[in-house]
Amino acid sequence: LPRHDDRVLGVSFFKTGVSDDDFSNLTLPRTFFGRSEIRDVTFRNTDLRESNLCWNDFISVDFSDAVLTNSDLRSSIFEQVSFARADLRGADLRRTDFVDCTFTDTRLDGARLTRDQADELSLTHEHLATIDWSDPGEEPGGG
Repeated sequence: LPRHDDRVLGVSFFKTGVSDDDFSNLTLPRTFFGRSEIRDVTFRNTDLRESNLCWNDFISVDFSDAVLTNSDLRSSIFEQVSFARADLRGADLRRTDFVDCTFTDTRLDGARLTRDQADELSLTHEHLATIDWSDPGEEPGGG
């Protein structure tokens, strides 16, 4: 995964505000998002596998049908975000706050969450059975 201290990054959003943009149908694996506010943006059907999405505020963002496999989403805030049909297999979601988010038909096999987070998510019994329940672990770098 890209890290906050990498000298050379590919596509990155660092200490910036991104709003009212459409990043649908793109291939952007290993993208770095750090210390940014992403608001009213769509990543519909975008490949963001193995990306770093730590320490951000995602507000009214659409990740429907996006691929976020093996991505790190720790220590971020997701408010009014759609993960409908998104692929979050193997993603690390610990230390993350989810407010009014949707997970309809989301793939969460092996995604890492804490039991405390289960209360703030509207997940099906099928989702709950496939999650890798973990302790909160350490905060991600770049905080």
